[in-house]
Amino acid sequence: MINNRNHYISELYEAYPILAQIDKDNDGMLSKRATFKELLSDEYLTTHEGECIGFLFVISGNIKIQKINEKGEETNLYNVEKGQLCHESLSCFMNCKSLNIIARALQDSKICVVPFDVVNNYLLHDTLFLQYIYKDLYSKFTLIVNVKEEVKHESLTNRLVKLLIDKKSKNIYLTHNDLAFELDSAREVVSRKLKELERKGYLKLGRGKIQIEKDLSEIIK
Repeated sequence: MINNRNHYISELYEAYPILAQIDKDNDGMLSKRATFKELLSDEYLTTHEGECIGFLFVISGNIKIQKINEKGEETNLYNVEKGQLCHESLSCFMNCKSLNIIARALQDSKICVVPFDVVNNYLLHDTLFLQYIYKDLYSKFTLIVNVKEEVKHESLTNRLVKLLIDKKSKNIYLTHNDLAFELDSAREVVSRKLKELERKGYLKLGRGKIQIEKDLSEIIK
């Protein structure tokens, strides 16, 4: 529940300075129509029957964007952090139909959702905002290319170990399915790699928890 709307508008402007100028130039239309939400870690941004709800802006936290295929399986696309954009929101708007995209908070997050009519009438007519979209899209494209190169040239074990090290904790509260999503791999394969590391004494597996027992960095030296 958002109680101090002006505070959240200020945070939105701080995260996306371009929006402050656009709002000023258009008599505050954006801030009047925007919706602010707080998501808890692992909470999904709900939609009405899978329909697009608007253009997503992340004020704080980290939102994972995923696509659902016809079998109900989830595929990771990318994460959206403060100041970044969700391009699937724009794709949804351009296609005027649901793309079966879901958004899940990886940590407690604050977001802003702007209706598509406001996006169309104000944001997409602003040259600086279009440049902002292109720059963000290029950074995500570069990230995807780098990930593809890493997947091609580095073993899953190394990528898994690096991911666990990046969590910077001896106790990691993630399921095998969560790790598989982050690694773009199958849960069964990730589970097998984790059990191999457990047999070697590097970690201890529990229900929804991975406890680091030894220095994992020696695996990838």
